[in-house]
Amino acid sequence: MATHPKEHQERMAAGEGDESTPTNGGGILPDNFTEVVASLPQGPQCSMFPSLRQYRGFWLSEISLLSLPEVHARFALSPTDVLVASFPKCGTTWLKSLCFATARRSSHPPLDGGHPLLRRNTHDCVRNIDTLRFLQGGDEDDGEAPRLLGTHLPYSLLPARATAGDGSGCRIVYVIWDPKDTLVSLWHFNSGVVMTTAGGGDDAKQGAPPPEKAKFEEAFELFCQGRYGLGPQWEHAREYWEASRRRPGSVLCLRYEEMLRDPAGNLRRIAAFMGCPFSEAEEEAGVVRAILELCGMEKQRSLAVNRSGAYVVFVILLLLIKFSANLLLSFSREVNL
Repeated sequence: MATHPKEHQERMAAGEGDESTPTNGGGILPDNFTEVVASLPQGPQCSMFPSLRQYRGFWLSEISLLSLPEVHARFALSPTDVLVASFPKCGTTWLKSLCFATARRSSHPPLDGGHPLLRRNTHDCVRNIDTLRFLQGGDEDDGEAPRLLGTHLPYSLLPARATAGDGSGCRIVYVIWDPKDTLVSLWHFNSGVVMTTAGGGDDAKQGAPPPEKAKFEEAFELFCQGRYGLGPQWEHAREYWEASRRRPGSVLCLRYEEMLRDPAGNLRRIAAFMGCPFSEAEEEAGVVRAILELCGMEKQRSLAVNRSGAYVVFVILLLLIKFSANLLLSFSREVNL
């Protein structure tokens, strides 16, 4: 049976699974955080989010959890920064590309044939703070404001400097997608990773059923229970939505469906929120339309960097994460960090 969202909230309020862990409001993780991670409840295994542990109500991979102290301690966030946030596979790539093209339109006009979004993957232009791999960099224009960064972390697990309510926190743009569509998107993406890493092409020739036909019912139940990478989705979205109600000038929540219905209107909202609204001259020159065309799904899917290279790099990264998680946890236990 799937766990009802209300039951999940009651468990979170009771601190189930990690009672000794302080809240993110203090901006401090316990000194024995590695031991805390090793003691957390373990979740189901899946190729997209290996070695899941339940921490403060969310299911995160061990490698992501073990990176949290470094992320909190070393990542300097300023009020001019913009954090592009989302639950995985909820329009992340589109939102990142829209934010990047909008914030960088002075140095990189959307009609420029050498635009970074035409030659680099979007996730290289707006890098995630979630893992140590990205701790040293933001987007490729480090000297420009606003600095753009990405994250899949729940709001409650962001560095305290990002969510500070005294005006020193950064601005956050978050996109929400219907859970049914999110599940389907996650499942097809995850199945593609399974097929690639496990040699699914050859298996298919031998008559093995596609992963989505063999295991979708199980994935459906796990998703409804919230026992999926970074799940439950409804809690992930709720945290950002409530933050946007408390701090509307600091957190902007967008609905993916509304972005599809009115892309130009929502792009203007994003630009104004980031502090770089479109001028009347830009509107007349068709800059909004040019950005939407540049960041459109058809355009981005047609690019070589998005058809093959980026996907291969992501699969390799997944394999490295699987290896690194066990290695780092084992090493941490030995040195008693």
